[in-house]
Amino acid sequence: MVSHRRRIGLLSACVAVAVGATVATVSVASAAATRYEAESAPATCDGSIDSNHAGYSGSGFCNGNSAVGAAAQFTVTASMSGTATIGIRYANGATTNRPADVLVNGVVARSGSAFDPTGGWNRWATQSLTVPVNAGDNTIRLSPTTSSGLANVDYLDFEVGASPSPSPSATASPPPGRPAQCTGSSPITCHFPVSPGNYTVTAWIGDRASAGNTSMSVEARRRILSAVSTTAGTITQHVFTINVRQPEGQPTGQGGTGTPGLTITFAGSAPKLSGLTVQAASNPLAVYLAGDSTVCDQFTAPYTGWGQLLTRHVSAGAVIANYADSGESSGSFLSNSALFPTMRPLIKRNDLVLIQFGHNDKSTSASAFRGNLTTMVNQVRDRGGVPVLVTPPVRRRFNGNQLDATALHVNGVGVNLPAEMRRLGSSLGVPVIDLTAKSEALVESMGPTNSAQIYLRQSADGVTDNTHFSEYGAGRMADLVVEGIREHNLPLVSYLR
Repeated sequence: MVSHRRRIGLLSACVAVAVGATVATVSVASAAATRYEAESAPATCDGSIDSNHAGYSGSGFCNGNSAVGAAAQFTVTASMSGTATIGIRYANGATTNRPADVLVNGVVARSGSAFDPTGGWNRWATQSLTVPVNAGDNTIRLSPTTSSGLANVDYLDFEVGASPSPSPSATASPPPGRPAQCTGSSPITCHFPVSPGNYTVTAWIGDRASAGNTSMSVEARRRILSAVSTTAGTITQHVFTINVRQPEGQPTGQGGTGTPGLTITFAGSAPKLSGLTVQAASNPLAVYLAGDSTVCDQFTAPYTGWGQLLTRHVSAGAVIANYADSGESSGSFLSNSALFPTMRPLIKRNDLVLIQFGHNDKSTSASAFRGNLTTMVNQVRDRGGVPVLVTPPVRRRFNGNQLDATALHVNGVGVNLPAEMRRLGSSLGVPVIDLTAKSEALVESMGPTNSAQIYLRQSADGVTDNTHFSEYGAGRMADLVVEGIREHNLPLVSYLR
């Protein structure tokens, strides 16, 4: 099936505000674009035409075979030779990229183009790039480079420029343009005055004219996307679900309260942003974090909680809501009105709640520790949520080449806190992510000297701290938490990138 559509308007931003939602859109002047559906001639599909996942256009989509080279191919018609913009709409419900070569008339125009996970097979994204074409008929072939095959392909939008080297304003592409809420160039900072809640953020990263290197963070230093490099003419669409709170860092406001609304920062060595939209999210899977300073959204560098780096593992449709707070014990987190009492009413059925305490339970008795955790577990279950106990990560305190008892959280009254959590998890039927054991293995394998980079060092960070993490260390801890989530096959697994 071939259809035509026309995008009209000027390079201007329009912001529509509803209750609890802001949507930023930009219209770009352009000529007509032609849409080629993957399920209809002249397109071909090395696989099957399916319709079992919602949200597709036309009568179906191409579900390619799981093999290298099992391609989807489109025959398009160009009114003149030159450069054309193609927009490939796809869905990738897997947890890894499904790269493909893009061939034009049998010649590779883009090698290993990334088709990143979209968060589900019914969640569609568009990748935009430019390719050279001849006047008349051209074949555009998407050829997978791994045995996983292609992502599901819905359609290809095709638009040829008015000249061999069209400028961004002469030829439109699917990215809507940078909204007025964004300022600066390196970094690019965007702010939307939305109410607290969950939001779907779509970013088109890259530029039609120049190469880029772009990372993406939100709110209080929550890393959403590690730096990605894009070549000139390559624009990739990334979709995330973001939790907005006020204060935006720690719930008690330690370190700073931030600016009300949603702040998004694009950094990297050469940040490029071709479009950004923000919309209210519809019922995402929420993952609530209950913990201390090793987990929380630290407002000021170099201190970094692993919860700030967990976000980079999570795709659209799931959201991290970090209620961890510095200095909290299992008892104080329960009693402070800004913490568990505020978080608890927000928990809905099947939401995950990761519970990590121990660092500040230095004089808590075994019975009190078990009682506090049991209260949290029961109240999470009363809300229909899924509680998960996370044992505390180790401190960097060596006795020779092994960590000492204090590092392993045997507290001042002789209670082995991780052991208590393991026993409690077994008795209550609660999954336990043993971050103590995982981080012990990591830190001891690196040794007394090399493990210093996981924590804060005077030479690199201006402070020495063998409890709190550098950004690198927080990232390693987040990786271990993700490993535990996969081991227990928790509901978040299907949303991991």
